Amino acid sequence: IGQARRMADGKILCMVTPALLRKEHCRAEVNEVCNAVMVHGNGVGDVMFYGRGAGEFPTASAVMGDVIDVIRNMQYGCTGRIGCTCYRTTPVKNPGDIKNKFFIRMQVVNKPGVLAAIAGELATHKVSISKVVQKVIKSGMAELVIGTEEVKEYHMADALNDLKKLDVVHEISSVIREY
Repeated sequence: IGQARRMADGKILCMVTPALLRKEHCRAEVNEVCNAVMVHGNGVGDVMFYGRGAGEFPTASAVMGDVIDVIRNMQYGCTGRIGCTCYRTTPVKNPGDIKNKFFIRMQVVNKPGVLAAIAGELATHKVSISKVVQKVIKSGMAELVIGTEEVKEYHMADALNDLKKLDVVHEISSVIREY
């Protein structure tokens, strides 16, 4: 999901990340070759524009054209034909300060105290657990899926770095945001 929005503190959030959507969310219906853009306006609320995408080669060409335009605009200190320089005075939000919910999937040693050790490490970094699913995958090993409450990105990054150092964590298989 790509996001660009003004935050409550006046800063601009710009980020593109993989994310899970609840199946009830209108964007969860966007699939196959379709794309959607959601826009929020004060007068209309949320509006979604939905339709077929251009395909991999036309999209790649358009993205590269946009990258070239951005580089050219940066080099010449302009923003295309309009000439707006408002972006220069609007601070960008540090992505580490953004709060998200996460799903963490990991392979762990299957023995008493492992979940407590992982939960303790998460708590050290201000990560609160909302749900846990554990499934034995082979003798002595288990797959652990943890859902978190909202947490700042930098706290999650620190927690993941320290989880990797635990002897009981064999592998962190995936980390994905919940939108």
